[in-house]
Amino acid sequence: MQQEKDILQNEIETMNNSITSNDDPIIEIDAGGKIIRARRSTLTLAPDTTFSSIFSENWTQNDRVFLDHDPELIEIIVNSLRAKNIEDPSNPMKSLTIPDGKKEEFELLLRYFGLSDFFYPSPVFLPFDIGKIEVVQPHGSPVVVTKSESKIRFSHNVSINSDYFATCKPSLNSSGEGIFWKITIDTLNPAHHWLFLGIIGNLNPSIFSSWKDSTAYGLGGECAVKNGIYEDSEIERLSQGDCIYFHLKSNKLTMLNAEKNLKTVIDIDTTVSDTYYINFNFYSPDTKISLEPLTEDECERMLEN
Repeated sequence: MQQEKDILQNEIETMNNSITSNDDPIIEIDAGGKIIRARRSTLTLAPDTTFSSIFSENWTQNDRVFLDHDPELIEIIVNSLRAKNIEDPSNPMKSLTIPDGKKEEFELLLRYFGLSDFFYPSPVFLPFDIGKIEVVQPHGSPVVVTKSESKIRFSHNVSINSDYFATCKPSLNSSGEGIFWKITIDTLNPAHHWLFLGIIGNLNPSIFSSWKDSTAYGLGGECAVKNGIYEDSEIERLSQGDCIYFHLKSNKLTMLNAEKNLKTVIDIDTTVSDTYYINFNFYSPDTKISLEPLTEDECERMLEN
């Protein structure tokens, strides 16, 4: 009886293997004399590409195709497709490692096979919706807020030097490629030039100087601010006419002075707060700034810079 069961089980396994082989055969690639073997499902993972179409025909087990290209680069493509096949969307595959001196040839090969967009997709930028922003001023309203369709203007209309801040809700989404915005300093008294531009994890800090809060990060005067403490910055003293690009992604805040092409990056301590809001701390009378989303070209500049 046991012998009959074993025979039946073997027959079932043989049938299953046969079905798998017919539906998803192993194909051999002869790349300049090097044999690379992979399942058809792996080789056709990138739909609507020249590379995929080569292997989309009715191949049978261990059929072979010859590719007259650098075997090392073809193997990188196949191994990358294998990695993509089991990729966790929450932990995307890291950038491809290309041998020294072969990057240009590899990029040419990707274009030839139609794989450039598959391996190097254009970034998807999160929308920064001005219309949904609510400005919060828990210590009074000395900052005048004027909203239009494309920007929000903030004016610190007081007669003496004094600290006041404004925070923008909702919280920032730093997932994926992160969130981008820019601040233009329209008016700033050169005699009292101090101004804080950045983010904060606390909607209602206990002091008027929001930049001193332990969840504050950004630029204050001529320094960077991290956890409410000054530190060195590559960006020079803020001045009238400056336009600062911001990019918050995961646990990093990147700031670029677009006029002077100076950039600084701050690591965010997500153990202190995992929720952050755009925040401004004003001091000088008649300070005026504008908040706007970055264009797609400006976002790409941030990523390339």
